[in-house]
Amino acid sequence: MSSAPPPPGSGAGRALTIAFESGRRASPDALRLSPNGATLEVDGLLQQPLRLTLGQLHIGIVDRGPAKVRGEAGRFPVLRRLSATTVVPREQGIEGWLWTSTGGSALTLLGDPDAAPTGALLFTKPLGPEQLEEAMTPAALEALAARSPLGVPSILGVLFRVAEPANAESAFRAYGLLRPLTDREVPPTMRRHLPTDKPADPSVGARSEGPKGSVAPPGF
Repeated sequence: MSSAPPPPGSGAGRALTIAFESGRRASPDALRLSPNGATLEVDGLLQQPLRLTLGQLHIGIVDRGPAKVRGEAGRFPVLRRLSATTVVPREQGIEGWLWTSTGGSALTLLGDPDAAPTGALLFTKPLGPEQLEEAMTPAALEALAARSPLGVPSILGVLFRVAEPANAESAFRAYGLLRPLTDREVPPTMRRHLPTDKPADPSVGARSEGPKGSVAPPGF
């Protein structure tokens, strides 16, 4: 797969690093973005950096919050999309979450499994054995295959805690990854739900068609 050129925006022409809270202190786990592609470095999971093209990166988002959550909570709400430029505002209901404290996530969680994630990176299509076998440690690859319904290692995306949320948002925005997370990108099998969820009401978005009040702001 060829790498797509970096989209226009501040910082898109230079290398940017999103450091995670997990991993080695001397060399923190991180996602590194550059016009030539991206690398993911995760101690314990990867034995060498996982190299990706920019075309393999779909959406990168930040949902700030503490590492420890009490009771039932969710991160990264999935919004209802009505058109290419219009979504139902979050306060009018959602389609689910990428992660909940009770249901976990369909994505791979990096770092402390008991810490609530604040960053998410979705791939344009799942990474399979051809991308993962060389980079992942044998133990991590085996564990990933054991959790897969088909017995084949696959990663749909990753969740992590970012060291500097504002930095992460700026880097995702610079590379055109910071966009609303909607039901078009997250199929029902990847969504998690809470008893307090309010289903999205499409009629609200239809009444407020247009940029004002209908398009989620970066970071929502």
